[in-house]
Amino acid sequence: MSWISTQFSHHWRNFNIGAVIVLSIGLVFGPSAIGSFISQSILTGLYYPFFKVRSSYEMLASQASANAQLRESLTEASLKISLFSEALRENERLRSALGFEQPPGYRLMPAEVISVSGYQTPVAAIINRGSYNMIQLNQPVINQDGLIGRISSVTPDFATVQFLTDPTNRIAARIASSREMGIVKYVVDEGMILDNFPLHGSVKVGDTVLSSGLGGVYPAGLTVGLVTSVEHNEEEPFCRIIIEPTANFHSIEELFVLEAENRP
Repeated sequence: MSWISTQFSHHWRNFNIGAVIVLSIGLVFGPSAIGSFISQSILTGLYYPFFKVRSSYEMLASQASANAQLRESLTEASLKISLFSEALRENERLRSALGFEQPPGYRLMPAEVISVSGYQTPVAAIINRGSYNMIQLNQPVINQDGLIGRISSVTPDFATVQFLTDPTNRIAARIASSREMGIVKYVVDEGMILDNFPLHGSVKVGDTVLSSGLGGVYPAGLTVGLVTSVEHNEEEPFCRIIIEPTANFHSIEELFVLEAENRP
């Protein structure tokens, strides 16, 4: 067997030439059946590799097209799921908003937030309501969680809401249980505090802080936040009270402007 392999490796070119000569003689002088068989065998042998390459290419092209269609379908499905999920979240928020009632003597005007401004902590927002919608300066703004702020500027189509988290904003407030009063303000790096509250006033962690109605901007009884810390320093005339706002100013999307029912 090794002798045959050795002879073939040394004389492979001669074998090829001999095979070509034999096939040529068969094609020229052999019977038509043998010639047809030889021709068919040669054509098949020469054409088959190219046929396989073409078939593979067509199969890959078809698979690539199918994959592209599949990716497009998956993208469309993912988009529909995202839109459906967002619509569901919006529906839940609106249902929650419908669960509270406006203060007596006021109507709710719904508005959407267009943009929010503020570094680290949001301090203001632009809403899609303006003077064309009868929006006026200093109207209070709430959401389903509590007091948000007031209207600070108005254009025909839009208005700016100044949040309670703006350090320049102030609101007269009181403790819901004891009815004792102070001033709510936001201090950078400290958070929201209840200032000017008597040192020996009745307050404890967990108490609800409400708007007092003093000052003429905010109606009484709007929820501002919950007391999270109380410090008594006998050397100071007032308590140090930290408040956690009930409204999440980092995720505000729908607001309600309070409109007085007896307003001309």
